[in-house]
Amino acid sequence: MKHPDSLSLESVASEPQTFGCELTVPASVLDREPLIALSPLRLDGEVSRIEGGYALSARLVYGGELECSRCLAAYPFREDETFSLVLYPREKQPAPDVELGAGDLDVLYYDDPVVALSPIAEERVQMALPMKPLCQADCRGLCVDCGKDLNQAACGCAHAVSDPRWEALKALREKV
Repeated sequence: MKHPDSLSLESVASEPQTFGCELTVPASVLDREPLIALSPLRLDGEVSRIEGGYALSARLVYGGELECSRCLAAYPFREDETFSLVLYPREKQPAPDVELGAGDLDVLYYDDPVVALSPIAEERVQMALPMKPLCQADCRGLCVDCGKDLNQAACGCAHAVSDPRWEALKALREKV
């Protein structure tokens, strides 16, 4: 039985086989702190037979909401990514002590000829999410004293910018 979120490699003949599905992945499954919400993932592509395995090329489209790492405001985002993978049976996987090259990062080894698409899409989302998302490139963040969002307006707090490494010299100047 074929599931809509899986790809049967046995059914790929000499011609490429197209596929398309919508995957629902809760934001909590990805366990990424800046991710607030995630829309259903739309994955479309094709898989074709190559020597020793299969070539998969796909397009992943999704959106959602992230939390800005400076001002903590939620903001929408949208991703539209195309990618390629080479699928090989697990017995072709190199030994664990072999150093992987850049080309080995786009290889997926499978045990079963029915490959689940959700883990592939989830990995692509994990790689695309920024570590420190910003609502805008010049986000001013929050005031360290009162917590006001400085993107909306100045807070009026008096900020004495002082480098603590100069304190010893200030003390010396006061003595002289």
